[in-house]
Amino acid sequence: MELKGKTRSILVTILLVFLLAAKLFQSWKGQGVPERERSILFPEVSEVLKKLTSVTTGKPYVILTECRLITGRNSDGDSFHIQHEKGENEFRLYFVDAPECRFHEYNGERIAEQGKEMGGLDRDETIKIGKEAKAFTLQLLKKGNFKVMTKWEDVVRPGREYCFVIVEWEGRECYLHELLLAHGLAREHTWGVDLPGGRAWKRQKSYLGKWEKEVAANKLGAWGLE
Repeated sequence: MELKGKTRSILVTILLVFLLAAKLFQSWKGQGVPERERSILFPEVSEVLKKLTSVTTGKPYVILTECRLITGRNSDGDSFHIQHEKGENEFRLYFVDAPECRFHEYNGERIAEQGKEMGGLDRDETIKIGKEAKAFTLQLLKKGNFKVMTKWEDVVRPGREYCFVIVEWEGRECYLHELLLAHGLAREHTWGVDLPGGRAWKRQKSYLGKWEKEVAANKLGAWGLE
């Protein structure tokens, strides 16, 4: 009888330890990862493919091939260092602005503006989307199968140029700036130019603006953080 009592006590103790461990695990699982960070919604591939602009190349753009992402340099969703057959440059995408992916004393106002324009995000949420945008872009560029199309227009200072980036996505050539916007990882913003296929920059800007409103209405990417 004494043995049975001890056995029962041991079993009860094991059960209590198991239940406590399960509770601690659930608590730990949610720590440091706000609910809204775990629920970023991205669009259906088929819906994005319907809206993508057909990629064309030609004057006045220079097409850079043999492109390779230079890692270990400051890069984010819309800016990156690229090595190509003509050398090495830092590029920034036309038409879109992805949020900053880290906070510094000098960019606090910019992060606040980005968050306000992308659904009313706070600083941490804005940086979260910035990191998502960076990961999205770097994942595509690290594959190495991309081209850069540029007119060598400086972004504020020489050595950093505006560009279009053409990537392979779902078996199709796409403009990277459109993919970022479609996934709610960037807003329509900053400098724009006429597309090589003939679409005027104002028309492209309007097209992206309407697309962004659809992204917001469907609560995709940044606009889904509620």
